[in-house]
Amino acid sequence: MGRKVEAVSYEPFFEYSKIPGPIARKIYSLQILTGVGPGIVGYSTHLLDVAYKFQPDVVWIDKGHFVSRSVLKEIKRRTGAFLVCYNTDDIRHSSNGWRLHLPSIPEYDVYFTTNSFNVPELTAFGARRVILTQMGYNRNLFAPRALASEDVSRLGASVGFIGHWERNTEELISRLVARGVQIRVRGASWTKVKNREALRTVVEPYALTIDDYVKAINATKINLGINSKQSRNLSSGRTFEIPAAGGFLLAQRTIEHQSFYVEGKEAEFFGSEGELFDKVNYYLEHDAERQRIALAGHQRCITSGYSWQELMAGLVKIIEGTSFLAS
Repeated sequence: MGRKVEAVSYEPFFEYSKIPGPIARKIYSLQILTGVGPGIVGYSTHLLDVAYKFQPDVVWIDKGHFVSRSVLKEIKRRTGAFLVCYNTDDIRHSSNGWRLHLPSIPEYDVYFTTNSFNVPELTAFGARRVILTQMGYNRNLFAPRALASEDVSRLGASVGFIGHWERNTEELISRLVARGVQIRVRGASWTKVKNREALRTVVEPYALTIDDYVKAINATKINLGINSKQSRNLSSGRTFEIPAAGGFLLAQRTIEHQSFYVEGKEAEFFGSEGELFDKVNYYLEHDAERQRIALAGHQRCITSGYSWQELMAGLVKIIEGTSFLAS
């Protein structure tokens, strides 16, 4: 977008390649939960170093699990930068690890959140300015694909869910399976599945590559949009990625989903297990109508500017306007 950017990742400071996998994951998890550890120290030192050398006008922090209030204060002291936080996670979901983040909230000049429930909660934590934004999709990755027959047989399904495991998601899928619905579920965290025997032929507990994820959406007749209950989501990345890729979206009926798509024309929604079951059966039998809705949903993504590229342009305008006023 014409700005000079210096990117800093925390990942190199949490790589423990010489330590066995389970122990390395435990070390990483402990640092998230406690807010202390060698990775956090190394990352914080490097972040301050880069900020001092680069002297940015704006410092954009994604989520900020590992950024303490003292580090933000020091960045502000050394550079005078406008501090931005962008967070797609629920600050009330404790396992996300907010030990360092919550006390740092008042230091940000503007805080973007995609979780509507967090808006008043962030204000209560002392946020200076909170702006509700939304998830999106990468328009360079998500688009309708012409698939080879091998891709369809390898990745396709009548009904599919691609996403992380949660108990309520498993329970809903289990009930649909019990009613005879053929579903294909994929996601790395589905190793946590409880009802292993009943879902043995349904769950594939691994992550797809981005390329296969897009192909799987295209190769699946009905793509389910089940929101995270533990994160209190009213929409998700799938809300936009599925229609953008040309897939048919059947998602939970929420106020956010209804604001993004016209129900029955650009996507379909359900409010109960019974309604979900009925709509799955209906749209599996009405190919032309399903495909027409999928195409309209794809067009809505384009015309309404749901891509990250367009959303970011809007956020940058807000940042530059606010930063100018603040100066």
